[in-house]
This record gives sequence, structure tokens and C-alpha cells, in this order.
Amino acid sequence: MKILANDGISDLGQKLLENAGFTVITDKVDQTELASFIQAEQIPILLVRSATTARKELIDQCPSLKLIGRGGVGMDNIDVVYAREKD
Repeated sequence: MKILANDGISDLGQKLLENAGFTVITDKVDQTELASFIQAEQIPILLVRSATTARKELIDQCPSLKLIGRGGVGMDNIDVVYAREKD
């Protein structure tokens, strides 16, 4: 299963995920290209920090997304209420 760690991930975190069988993509995809990349690669998991936003528009454009994770404090860059409605 693919994980896009768009804002980076620690070496240890990446190694643990890869050891668990995940493919971790650490390429930084510009926000304007993010939906296209997620769709083309059929990414089910998006990990973000503060640089990437996951708003309603992105969620709607990317039906393959099943999980959005946030590293750091706060969830202000993710439309959490809307994402929860999508299950």
C-alpha cells in the first residue's frame, strides 16, 4: 500500500512503515499538483505536516484516499469534519 509523506518523514518513521510493508513516497508534490498525483498513483494514505493542506476539494478529487495523517500539532490544515463524513 502506498503512503505519500508529502511534507517529509523521519528516516526511522519511513523505515518502520517500509518494514511493515508500505511503500513510502517522499517526493514533495506541489499543492497545485497534489490531486493529480494522488489520482494517478492511487494513493490511499496521505501524511502531511504544516505545508500541505487537505481540504474538501482535495478529498473530493481523490476517492482513493482512505486516511489522512498529520505530523505535528493541530489539524487546521485538514478538513477533519468533512473527511470523517466520507467513510
